[in-house]
Amino acid sequence: MASNFTAYNDIIGSVNGNFLTLCFSTPPKINSDGIWDFFFGSSAKLRSSPLPLLEFQMLLIFSVILLLHGFLQLFGLPVFVSQMIAGLILGSSWRGSFRSIDKLKDGLFSIVSQEILGMLAGFGYTLFVFLIGVRMDLSVVKRSGRQPLVGGVLSIVIPAMLGSMTAFGFSRIGGRKEVANMEFVAANQSYTSFAVVVCLLDHLKILNSEVGRLVLSTTIVADLVGLSFSFIVTVVENVQSQGALNASMTLAFAIGSMAIVLFIFRPAMLWIVRSTPHGRPVPDGYICIIILLVLVSSVTSNIMGRTVYSGPFILGLAVPEGPPLGASLVNKLDGIITSVFVPLFVTISVMKVDLSFLNFSGAFLAHSTLVILITTFGKMAVSIATSLYFKMSSHDALAFGLIMGSKGIVELAACSYFYDRNLLSEQTFAVLIVDILILSILMPMLVKWFYDPSKKYTRYQKKNILNLKPDAELSILGCFHTHDDVPVLLNLLDASCPTEESPVSLYALHLVELVGRATPVFITHELHGQKSSSAEIVSDNILQMLRKYEQSNEGVVSVEVFTAIAPMKLMHDDICTVAINKLTSLIILPFHRRWTREGFVDSEDNTIRALNCQVLERAPCSVGILIDRGHLSSCRPFGGSCTQLLQVAMVFLGGQDDREAFSLARRMVKEMSTAQLTVIRLLAEDESISHWEMVLDTELLNDVKHSFVGGEPFRYVEKRAEEGSETAEIVRSIGDEYDLIIVGRRDGVDSPQTSGLMEWNEFPELGIIGDMLASADTQFKASTLVVQQQQQCSFYRQ
Repeated sequence: MASNFTAYNDIIGSVNGNFLTLCFSTPPKINSDGIWDFFFGSSAKLRSSPLPLLEFQMLLIFSVILLLHGFLQLFGLPVFVSQMIAGLILGSSWRGSFRSIDKLKDGLFSIVSQEILGMLAGFGYTLFVFLIGVRMDLSVVKRSGRQPLVGGVLSIVIPAMLGSMTAFGFSRIGGRKEVANMEFVAANQSYTSFAVVVCLLDHLKILNSEVGRLVLSTTIVADLVGLSFSFIVTVVENVQSQGALNASMTLAFAIGSMAIVLFIFRPAMLWIVRSTPHGRPVPDGYICIIILLVLVSSVTSNIMGRTVYSGPFILGLAVPEGPPLGASLVNKLDGIITSVFVPLFVTISVMKVDLSFLNFSGAFLAHSTLVILITTFGKMAVSIATSLYFKMSSHDALAFGLIMGSKGIVELAACSYFYDRNLLSEQTFAVLIVDILILSILMPMLVKWFYDPSKKYTRYQKKNILNLKPDAELSILGCFHTHDDVPVLLNLLDASCPTEESPVSLYALHLVELVGRATPVFITHELHGQKSSSAEIVSDNILQMLRKYEQSNEGVVSVEVFTAIAPMKLMHDDICTVAINKLTSLIILPFHRRWTREGFVDSEDNTIRALNCQVLERAPCSVGILIDRGHLSSCRPFGGSCTQLLQVAMVFLGGQDDREAFSLARRMVKEMSTAQLTVIRLLAEDESISHWEMVLDTELLNDVKHSFVGGEPFRYVEKRAEEGSETAEIVRSIGDEYDLIIVGRRDGVDSPQTSGLMEWNEFPELGIIGDMLASADTQFKASTLVVQQQQQCSFYRQ
């Protein structure tokens, strides 16, 4: 049975507030009659079926976004810009230019369908705001010192005051409504969103850089300050509109809901974390309950006069960040929210703008533009001045100020929310949308122009083992992902035979992938303390192992332990930064492929491989990739006594990487050495090698051969290898004779010894010889260390 009813301007209204009459058939028919009815029947039936129309609208929106982003990403612009421009193209900004296109838009995006599409996008944005709260780590602010606290407060208060004073100055010129609109413009421009900054830093790949960490800590403070101001303004408005009694009741309900979240939901979530076994995912039932609580918090916040997004955000803050609970929520929700709901929300919000309103009042446009400029530049100036006060370099301070002035989805959501509630005029909404679009285009380009954290690597001076004196202290940055990587690393250091005359400084860096939180964390652990402050990140077993190693080598080995929690694609910056700050000569990385003690491949992680390749490309010192086949740790269990010498071989073909690898291997040969070193030099008639390279190789080897005469555990062997097949045969023959084989990477170096082997190279980051030793087709017992000499140095070229 069909019936008609009237929908008022709660759905949509005209400028003068007239009612709009719409006719619907009820009950609605969700599905269409199929494609044949569309072709042979009436095409209007598709538009009257909500589900097919919704699917077609989503298909059109995502197609336009993908086409735009395929072009705009060439200029380094984020996908948010493409989503906004897609909204302008599909919206009503260009009406009247092409009537056929206007008719098509009216048919595809009818009033009723926009309501359905907007409701779907709003639901997705509610979950997005909840995830932002989940990924915020409030403890970062406490660890960051005074600068984020001071900068976060001043970056909100001072720009808001400047913008409000400017808007108040226009109060005698414009009407009351225009002044209220400009006050919102000032508030929107002075706000700094944590979610927007995270997206920008992730796009620029500087999330875990020095400036990135500082900006994230500052924006957390700014977000909390803005939330507090918004709460105070809401209370004042409720007092004016509802009276003191009703406003007091609303305030009491708001405080009560926050108390429930803090004293009931937060302990319950901590209980979920404690009850979940280590390494196991959180049960799906708990995830469903939390999502239901998100919906409840959205409804209650709306009842109390707050926005529907404030409740989910506060609930998200109550969720313990990181694994297991925060990580499970992010893993289950982030993909569909970021890829589906957020693009829909951005595009639909921008579709509501009509840029023709910019021509209605030139005076208001000039006034609002002036408010925007004063507030934005005031915010950037305050951020830059605060950074310079805390001794930040001028380039970093400028990048900091630009990032703090960025705008994005949160500011767009605020504009859309107030516009839908008829609290913003069409012209104000259009001005703010254009402002957000311009800043979203300019800020990434300017930050990328002024700030490049990788430049500090190229200014680094000589830091490698070859240029160290034989008895100088060796500083090593040892990286590990799991507990199993530590014993192999320590056994390798043990083989280098540290002494009081030739000590070793080990900087152990635990690499943890950032999951369930948005803020990268870098922690310095107190090795000598009774208990680590972050035992859930670095296990007590690892700390005890490192403590035991330092105590057993007291006076000859010093150990410092760090933890870096960052995205895998950006983790190389943490590694290189520690290498710079600690002046290390060698970085040791674990190989991405793991073997069992029986010699079979156990696991393989390509994200670790990508990380190793990035470090090899950018490292400010020499790099070694340690390939453990399980034999090194089993034949020499860490902490136990060993009566046999560790059999080490060094395959020497020539070149700077081989000389670097040999410089490390020669440190293993001492009177009290626990290793037997055999240097195998592969000779061939090679006219491509320069005379100077041959001189350097021969001089280094002759110097060592003449130094070790007597009882030192050192052997030197020369073998002929005129082609790659002979080299492969030699390498296969020594794979089971030694416990550890050290080789140089020799990337891009052609020689007769390796001719014909390049086409079989599976892992170029290991070089040809290292790749042969790491092949899954062989079951060598020997572990391998592939060494690359320092490349990032602008002061010399060896």
